[in-house]
Amino acid sequence: METLKISKKTEPVMFTIRVDKSIVDFYDDLAKKTNRSRNELIGLALDFAKDKIQIDPEE
Repeated sequence: METLKISKKTEPVMFTIRVDKSIVDFYDDLAKKTNRSRNELIGLALDFAKDKIQIDPEE
């Protein structure tokens, strides 16, 4: 019988950032409305944004 090995895509890491209070307030409110943690929501937002960022070529 074959086995199925389930593993996480990546290892979670912790880091600190400084953001405007309005961003923290936004994610705190969203966390209450969605019953998800602020950390999870910010992680989802960062994951979404990573494929949307474009770097303009230097002039």
